[in-house]
Amino acid sequence: MRARAAVRGASVRARASRARVEGRTRARREGGRAHAGTRARASRREVIAGTATAIGTSGAGYGRGASAAIAPGMGAVKASDARAMLDALEALTPGTRLANGAFEVTSTRRVMPYDVVAVELEHVKTGAKHLHVGADDSNNSFNVAFRTTPRDSTGVAHVLEHTVLCGSEKYPVRDPFFNMLRRSLSTFMNAMTASDFTCYPFSTMNRVDYKNLLDVYLDAAFFPKIAEIDFSQEGHRFEFAKMEDPTSDLIYKGIVFNEMKGAMGSQSARYGRALGEHLFPTSTYHWNSGGDPINIPDLTYEQLRNFHAVHYHPSNSKFYTYGDFPLEETLQQIEDSALSRFDKLDVSKLVVEDEKRFIAPKRVEVTVPADAVVADKNKQSIISLAWLMINQIKEPVSLDNFALGVASDLLTNGPQSYFYEALLEPRLGSAFASGTGYNGSRRETSFAVGLKDVAESDVNKVEKIIEEVLERIAREGFPRERVEAVMHQIELDSAVVTTQFGLYTGFGAYSTWVHDGDALNALRTPELAAKLNSALDADPQYWQKLIKKWFLDNKHRLTITARTDEEYDKKLDEAEKKKLKQIEKTLSDQEKQKIVANALLLKDNQDKKEDVSVLPTLVVSEAVEKGIKRWGSKHMKIADGVPLQYDEQPTNGVVYFTTHFDLDGLPERLVPYLDLFTDFMDQLGTEKMKFKDLAEEIKLRTGGFSVGSVFRPSADGTKTQQLSLSISGHALERNVDAMFDILTDLTESVKWRGEEERLKLLLARRATALGSSVGQQGMTYARALAGSQINAASAFGNETGGMPHVGLVSRLSKENATEEVENALSEIAAYALRPERVQRCRLACQKESFNAAERSFAQYLKSIKPVAVAPSDKDTVETKLKSFKPELKKVFVSVTGQTNYCSAALPALPYTHPDAPALFLLAQALSAGYLHREIREKGGAYGGGCASDPMNALFTFFSYRDPNTTETLDTFAKSIDWATTEGNITKKELEEAQLRAFKTLDAPLAPSARGQSSFISGVTEAERQRFRDGLLCASPEDLRRAAARHLAGVEPAIAIVGSAEKAPMGDAKWINLDAQGAPRVV
Repeated sequence: MRARAAVRGASVRARASRARVEGRTRARREGGRAHAGTRARASRREVIAGTATAIGTSGAGYGRGASAAIAPGMGAVKASDARAMLDALEALTPGTRLANGAFEVTSTRRVMPYDVVAVELEHVKTGAKHLHVGADDSNNSFNVAFRTTPRDSTGVAHVLEHTVLCGSEKYPVRDPFFNMLRRSLSTFMNAMTASDFTCYPFSTMNRVDYKNLLDVYLDAAFFPKIAEIDFSQEGHRFEFAKMEDPTSDLIYKGIVFNEMKGAMGSQSARYGRALGEHLFPTSTYHWNSGGDPINIPDLTYEQLRNFHAVHYHPSNSKFYTYGDFPLEETLQQIEDSALSRFDKLDVSKLVVEDEKRFIAPKRVEVTVPADAVVADKNKQSIISLAWLMINQIKEPVSLDNFALGVASDLLTNGPQSYFYEALLEPRLGSAFASGTGYNGSRRETSFAVGLKDVAESDVNKVEKIIEEVLERIAREGFPRERVEAVMHQIELDSAVVTTQFGLYTGFGAYSTWVHDGDALNALRTPELAAKLNSALDADPQYWQKLIKKWFLDNKHRLTITARTDEEYDKKLDEAEKKKLKQIEKTLSDQEKQKIVANALLLKDNQDKKEDVSVLPTLVVSEAVEKGIKRWGSKHMKIADGVPLQYDEQPTNGVVYFTTHFDLDGLPERLVPYLDLFTDFMDQLGTEKMKFKDLAEEIKLRTGGFSVGSVFRPSADGTKTQQLSLSISGHALERNVDAMFDILTDLTESVKWRGEEERLKLLLARRATALGSSVGQQGMTYARALAGSQINAASAFGNETGGMPHVGLVSRLSKENATEEVENALSEIAAYALRPERVQRCRLACQKESFNAAERSFAQYLKSIKPVAVAPSDKDTVETKLKSFKPELKKVFVSVTGQTNYCSAALPALPYTHPDAPALFLLAQALSAGYLHREIREKGGAYGGGCASDPMNALFTFFSYRDPNTTETLDTFAKSIDWATTEGNITKKELEEAQLRAFKTLDAPLAPSARGQSSFISGVTEAERQRFRDGLLCASPEDLRRAAARHLAGVEPAIAIVGSAEKAPMGDAKWINLDAQGAPRVV
């Protein structure tokens, strides 16, 4: 799948994550809402993923030592061998030829503190560039990027990205990419279209897998079929609403067409696109590289083929590899499989031209859709100021570039930031506008700041305040202590060990390297941080000069204002229908029959059973370990008897903690407010510190705190699940005492009362964020709604984070119900934050850090004192969970947008049930073997599938960015019939399902996450091993029997979040809700 997503880091983080890929990912995403109440920084959030058998984290920190269990064939190297490998790479000198002379080394550099070796090479024959980052890391990455420079918004680069993955010269099957997803143990597979490049990345820990994927990727990129029938499936085509009836309505179909309807279906997407379009009026960034649904039908097959011929050539390519696999072996495969067949090509015409700089600031007005939930109809305007800044090619290693990222953090990140204080605290708007912050992902960088939900009468006032803030900083500069807090975050981010450092380093390189600029910019953060500190020491006026140069004296400034239109999407739909009607009138009968014939031809192609044995594959018996990975967690007591799990791991000087507080006795009436409690815990201030000072202290001393509610499931389904309040955080070893001091303050003295104005602002911001999320994260809400009808834990999750929560926060904000919120949050604190509620704790750190961390942790636990008398009600969380009864419904939530998110949920099996492994595999087989073809290829949705969650005993179907509704629900039902039909799930399908399952379960874990799964879930190693044995021993008949026994004939719960035009209004079988969860009537 390709999601229109952004791979971006915080403004000052390792620029490894600053490659904002505005493109589409092809990796399958099942969605899910990850909420961290007391957030660290938005970009440093750790996300728990998968079932309770595995927990994965990813980010843009360094990945050394972050690999998971070493399976046969992975080719991992010992520490001594890794050192020798790095030394050998560092010893390479410019001019050295590798791969039988095919590549020449142009530079080599050891990069600290990451302890990696960067080797730049050039392919002698074609001029293709290659960057290899050697590292002691078994999670090896590959990427190849082509500079792609669209000159319109037909989405040609995006459609091409889809189409090249639909079969190639060596692998002429219909969809090698999705087939390889189930024949591989990849830790990442994707294809992405950015605004100025298209790239094809993957990562894996298995050496055989790496070679297999490399061969498929190279053949797809350089020798694709690009068949017209694939263009019609992936891009766009005409069909009739009833495929074989030319008298029915003419419609557009196509995966990219529907994907971009979903991607552009939100206010933030439309506004962000408009900002880029007008800030870059003359260059390639003016256009929507993903494609605008209005323009996508204008793209022709001939234009697509020509675009590939011009852009997808080695001379226009940048190869990237990372990890501990032998460099020369990879270079030789690239040479033999692809580059040897090409000569050098002049690609100078493909350069992205510099934007023509404004000679005077410009103003523009645009119209965008209204949010799904509108808080105040009188405050719907948006305004931003944006500046075009540094040319990263002409200034390849610019200190100003780095400093502007730091300035962006100081200006916009957190309640103590300048624009937060000046714009949000006075409640001139509800949130920063889309696009706010520093953007270094393009050839030329930019900065924007703005507000949404502004009264029209305040628009000019907002602009004036932005100017006044910048003028003040140009006079006074930034306080050094605030700069130090940002620098601390940079240091901490560089120390945090994560699993996809290699991948994100590559993304970071492309923002400049694709333009023949600096290939190592993603690795220069520590170097530039030191230079900035030196510059600040040498020049007290550094910040003043920077702000004056790039803001106040910068003529390339755009002021953009937007008005919202509640009927924006309706008008788009009507215009599309009108256009199609006009086209239909011009069609002859022969042309109509041709449309029918083409549709039937495509359907036949999609239905055709293909022999995919030509594709390489791993074999489960050779590639998958039989035993679970055991992390050696140690269990002891702390602070007079509290259970402590200690995970000794190579965390690079960072200490991680987690503590759980019992919430089973929490009054049921307080449950709806629990998410507000976790969200606001560090945002209201304490008796010792105002909220701004608290935010600055957290930033200066820690990586932030994460607060949320978590369930400890019942592995065998016989016990009531336990609800806990989880508080976790991390800090450098030298700051552990300070971290626990801050946590003590948060636990004992948060100002749950007395901050009425602050609480109003937080509620308004939360309401705005939730209102925007309903349309953007429709699949998450649909799955929560469906699951809530099946079991108690899902019902709880829906109440605290689903549609009921959206409605509650909207009401609280509109009514300024601060007293209601204060009372509820105070009672939750009084109940939860008590010494007797502490259930269990965890520390993850290196051995040398443990004693000091354990002492500080114990001191914190002993210091916990009740803040008030705990509430005691008859109806509690525990009684609520025990009394839950399933109630099957069909629910449709109407939102703005042109696509839909469908979900169906069924009761499944608990983790230790003998059939649970078979049901888990069945979900993989159904998704790959049936649902992908029916929902995506035939139905035109961006994606769909199903998932079995044994920890919550829930089986869920889903689709996303789907033009259909009831048709997709029918497909869900038919998939069960397919699964129960003998012969559909063969040994091949089983083997592929197993690979997909173990890809998830054995995903690499950051050291900080190793052991975390068992801490949260309580699942024992013996139970994990039995589940794994069940996966390895399953037969096709086991999957068929599981489907027949546990899914067939079971009525599902149904939920759809989708376009209001598709709502089944008037159908008594459906419950129709608006975007706030309130009943919608005809």
